[in-house]
Amino acid sequence: MAQLGSGISLVAAALSILTCQTALPAMAKYERAYPPRMLEASADATAFYVEFRAREEAGGFGHSYVTLGTIDASGRGHQTTVVGFFPKSADDDRWSKVGLPVAGFVGITRSDLTRHPQARFRVTISGAQYFHVQRRIQNLRHSWTTYELFMRNCNNFVSEIAASIGLRTPMVTVQYPVRYVTDLRTLNSRMP
Repeated sequence: MAQLGSGISLVAAALSILTCQTALPAMAKYERAYPPRMLEASADATAFYVEFRAREEAGGFGHSYVTLGTIDASGRGHQTTVVGFFPKSADDDRWSKVGLPVAGFVGITRSDLTRHPQARFRVTISGAQYFHVQRRIQNLRHSWTTYELFMRNCNNFVSEIAASIGLRTPMVTVQYPVRYVTDLRTLNSRMP
């Protein structure tokens, strides 16, 4: 019975996205994708973190992505990695909004570096987890080449990274990214 309920929720979320899409103003302008920003961790790093972020976008669904960073002995944070998953080109972006599988790209956009997220969830991780996540990102860069709004989207990417360090992830990834990251934070704030 629980599976039926979650299946119905998934269908309802998908229909909600499709319905909202028709009510949106002109589609947001596609932002060019670049390779992910992945800098070396400094030798003086004393702590590591991963942060899950999401923002709204005018005329679009929004976007979720991941950052990694280090904390040095003086307590200053240094962001080392910024990465997300999205359609590879403007044409792919347009066709993805109607649910078609398109070419996908693990990387960043300028907005990932400049716009403030509406939702964020930061977790302190070990050095071993930090390097594990970096390797996981490299693997996903090579294996995630197809973007599918309902099956493999930016929230699924965030979910892959979160699960790789043992976090609980929301069951439904077909939802607005700000809501998804908020749910991710809520799920993991209740952990013992």
